[in-house]
Amino acid sequence: MTIKSVSKSFLTLIVALGVCLLAGYIGGYPTLSKMPFGVIIDLHIESYLGGYPGLLAGGTPPVPAWYAGLIKPVFSPPEWVFSPVWMVSFVFMGLTLFLILQSGIRQHEVSFGLILFCLQLLFTLLWAYAFFGLHSLFLAFLCMVALWATLLCTIIQVFRYSVYGGVLLVPYFLWVCYLAYLNYGLMVLNKFVFRIH
Repeated sequence: MTIKSVSKSFLTLIVALGVCLLAGYIGGYPTLSKMPFGVIIDLHIESYLGGYPGLLAGGTPPVPAWYAGLIKPVFSPPEWVFSPVWMVSFVFMGLTLFLILQSGIRQHEVSFGLILFCLQLLFTLLWAYAFFGLHSLFLAFLCMVALWATLLCTIIQVFRYSVYGGVLLVPYFLWVCYLAYLNYGLMVLNKFVFRIH
């Protein structure tokens, strides 16, 4: 390997991680936008580490009053679990994106895997907006179903040319399965099926 190829790989890694962490930040925006401006500034740097602020300071992200007031299903996690799981998920997504980009984007299988990867990232953002921005549990659940299906297709496609890339997405897939359970449980228990706030 030459220095040029190592620098190109390193730059690709930084960009891939940056894109996914920025997506995490954007996904956390509906929650952040409801916070006082001073608190947003204080947590700005930490929020780039997966879209959920306060992790570096040992804190947890602020839970919106709307979410805190919902009836939770059985097996709902404590609030502190969400920050590290989301952060690790977005880092793993960034590493997977790096492996996709390193696999030769001009190949049909790889470019199709990249398209699926981008779609699952888009559905992740749409779910966050529907859930935390619109407070629509039904719309969020529809986004979650689309995310689940797209993520499963992405894993299968990425496994065809990068076993490590596919394996890195499996923990996120399990997290999405769990979030689908939580979203459905919240929707049923709180009877907010079609309501948008």
